[in-house]
Amino acid sequence: MLIEKIRLHNFKGFKEQVITFNKGRNILIGENGVGKSSVLSAISCVLSGSYSTIEKIGLHNLFNIHTINEFMNGDKKYEMLPVIEIELFIIEEVINHEINGKKNSANHEKNGLRLQISPNEEYSDLIKESLESTNIFPFEYYNVEFYTFSDRAYSSYKKYPDFIKYSYLDSSKVNSNYAMKDYIKRIYESKTDRTLRQRINNRYRDINQKFSDDLYLEFALEPTDDLKIKLNTENEDSFQENITVEKSGIMIKNLGQGEKMFINTEFLLSNATGNSEIILIEEPENHLSYLNMHKLIDKVIAAGNEKQTFIATHSNMTASRLDLQNAIFFSENSIMNLYELDKETAGFFKKAPDNNVLNFILSKKAILVEGDAEYILLNEFYNYLQGDEPYNRDISIISCGGKTFKRYLEIAKLLNKKVVVITDNDHDYEKNITKNYLDFEMENVQIFADDDNLNHTFEVSLYRHNSSFVDNYLATAFMTNGVQNFMLNNKAESAFRLLCLFSDENPETNLDKFKIPPYIEESIQWITG
Repeated sequence: MLIEKIRLHNFKGFKEQVITFNKGRNILIGENGVGKSSVLSAISCVLSGSYSTIEKIGLHNLFNIHTINEFMNGDKKYEMLPVIEIELFIIEEVINHEINGKKNSANHEKNGLRLQISPNEEYSDLIKESLESTNIFPFEYYNVEFYTFSDRAYSSYKKYPDFIKYSYLDSSKVNSNYAMKDYIKRIYESKTDRTLRQRINNRYRDINQKFSDDLYLEFALEPTDDLKIKLNTENEDSFQENITVEKSGIMIKNLGQGEKMFINTEFLLSNATGNSEIILIEEPENHLSYLNMHKLIDKVIAAGNEKQTFIATHSNMTASRLDLQNAIFFSENSIMNLYELDKETAGFFKKAPDNNVLNFILSKKAILVEGDAEYILLNEFYNYLQGDEPYNRDISIISCGGKTFKRYLEIAKLLNKKVVVITDNDHDYEKNITKNYLDFEMENVQIFADDDNLNHTFEVSLYRHNSSFVDNYLATAFMTNGVQNFMLNNKAESAFRLLCLFSDENPETNLDKFKIPPYIEESIQWITG
């Protein structure tokens, strides 16, 4: 059973939000603080049915702060007290009468689970008194309830037979004792059934009891009155509480965090956790090397659609390799599924080396440039013209090459992102610029190139606008074929040398003495406008 969508009401950063999910992989992408982790937390809270989990987080950390402030700054009527509602709508391929019903916001027969945090009516008088006499929100008098859509209560102790099994892995907590115990428990339970675990524990307790009895005989301990030291064997899970896991002879607690993260995630995605239908993973790239990230992504891909995975990430590699069509983009103002992205474009980014697609998606505005030379110099040009760094205005500069501009622009279409492309005319402005980008004529996209066909590349345009400057300060005796030829044959190197000149303390070589090509100036003015 898989999650079709989630509804969030007054939960953390969401006042009211519905998010539709994919059956297989769901890649949650977005800047910090836009709600990716909150969605994973919401799913976990509902599936857990755990009151202690809610208490541990704290109601004041779960409520939408703006909703609380609006209430406290208003009339503070008891009837208007805000509530939290989280609904998980379950895919209805099979009607499950344990969870199917109308107790949901859609008011239709649906499979689903619901968490509600609302005022406890038994304390209505105390709540009203608190609202009249204090300026604090009455979290203490709120009630946490877990219901299925059929209006049946459930909890972490009372779950229905077809209740969804899930696992949640948070990279920030992978080193905690609780996380380690949980991981070891999952491994142990994957290797044993309940009957076998009972037999193992019974044998373990028997051995411990014999050891306790032998303590005083074999080691001649002196008894103290009627007090006797012995091993604790009362817990029916005593064996499970005292085991650990080794990898290549090293106990798991002594492994590095990256290794722990990798083996935890690998285990969750393996067939060993066949009982977990839902896998929640928080930023798996944390602590992992480049190669281990590749291996981990391969594990996620190999899991296919057998498990529904939810992965919150900031990694370009994770987002693109796991298919951008599976991505859900979180911004400050909206949430958008990218399943409408052209399949060919999504396929391109899965295979493209060193792509910056996530940097592009997360930026509010973007400047796409042709290659390394433009990338090296453009930040300096922007700073000179605007007196500021582009990142201070949420502008990303991305080098992607002329052949891939259109791939990025396909994404820009979906996200309505403001994007400027700075490219070469390659001797024919009409053909390579005007006609080539006809499909991308839109308000939020502009293509800039030198309109003089003689200035066919960035380097030629730089040289022809600044021939005296370049000949005087960039030329060396080794450039026997001329400075312009050197610039064309050594694009990145010549750009870097120019950058060094601009940064030099010599007033004769700063950007006041250099003519930035007009099309570059125009592009910077447009993107900042």
